[in-house]
Amino acid sequence: MGILILSDTHGLVREVKETVERHAAEKVFHCGDFCVDRKRDPFADMILVRGNCDVDRDVPEEQLTEWKDLKILQTHGHLFGVKSSLMRLHYRAEETGANVVLFGHSHVPVCGVERGILFLNPGSLQLPRSFDVPTYAYLEQIETRKREVRVQVTYFDHHGNPVERLGGKFSLRR
Repeated sequence: MGILILSDTHGLVREVKETVERHAAEKVFHCGDFCVDRKRDPFADMILVRGNCDVDRDVPEEQLTEWKDLKILQTHGHLFGVKSSLMRLHYRAEETGANVVLFGHSHVPVCGVERGILFLNPGSLQLPRSFDVPTYAYLEQIETRKREVRVQVTYFDHHGNPVERLGGKFSLRR
């Protein structure tokens, strides 16, 4: 079992609920711009961060979560300039010791490893950019070795169909 990652749903509720119910996930992360009451089902059970379109100041701008052998830094991305570069976000990941960074804001699905850190943007369920379908992601830890953790990232479209050209298997620092 893994974790489900969503972002930039901008007011969608029924679609988000269907997505969460579609997958057996240990945790559900939302990377901001959910734009609904955080206490509403299914958002109340998610690990949330505040995006630039969210108004609830009780939602943090970033979260650090440990899950299995992963240390996950989660943010929306607007405060780190992710539309132009991931450099500031990379520095923050190194400061926190994270080996996974979850972010949104650009609405563009991104998944890649740099210096042992996985950077994952699930895309947007509401308004995809630079991609032809709305997306979200699912991450599983598949193996742990002495100095590395292997994970698999699978992207899905808004109907729950795998998007084969995104994601893959990655080795991360431990």
